[in-house]
Amino acid sequence: MNPAMPRIIPIQPDPSVAGTEKPALSPAEEWNEDRVAIDRLSRQGNWPEVLTILKRLSTKHKNKEIYKALAQRIWVGLKTDAPAIEVVQSLFHLLNTLGPSHDLAPYICALAHLLAKHRTPDHEDRDLAIGQSQQMFSLVCDTYNVIGEEAFQIWVEAKGLDNPDGYIPSILKGLEMMVGDDWWIDRDGLQRELEQAQRAA
Repeated sequence: MNPAMPRIIPIQPDPSVAGTEKPALSPAEEWNEDRVAIDRLSRQGNWPEVLTILKRLSTKHKNKEIYKALAQRIWVGLKTDAPAIEVVQSLFHLLNTLGPSHDLAPYICALAHLLAKHRTPDHEDRDLAIGQSQQMFSLVCDTYNVIGEEAFQIWVEAKGLDNPDGYIPSILKGLEMMVGDDWWIDRDGLQRELEQAQRAA
């Protein structure tokens, strides 16, 4: 053996911890475990972690309830101080889910652009959020055959895309229709937190 080479001693497994690894969960078990966690964390007011789990549920799994996960992911993102990039990405997901010809598509783009420009303006991913919102607008404009800056401005005014007070309620109503009566989060608790923060401001 070359004396310059260190001797490598294989690490022997510790018998005291052998077999303690958790068995891999099935997709259905992962889903149920995350659903339980959402209920607990939302009642604790841990909204960043709730948002993380909802993102996982809406992107990792394939079942008929992923749309409820996506809608609640957007709702929590809008109601909390989540970075703009997080909400814009979820709105992009919603646009791809509904399609660029959906009635809500122009409003989804407008909201994404509004958030990208004005929420968390110092965030490192602000430019990415703005770029994604512009890409969303490009997809929808192609569908509506809106070509050129002048036509775009006319279309924005005609659709009321410069009036958040007009289109945000429509988006929230659309999210509520996607979820129905099966909300997994403590919406009332989050609303109380928002009202308390507003009074304290």
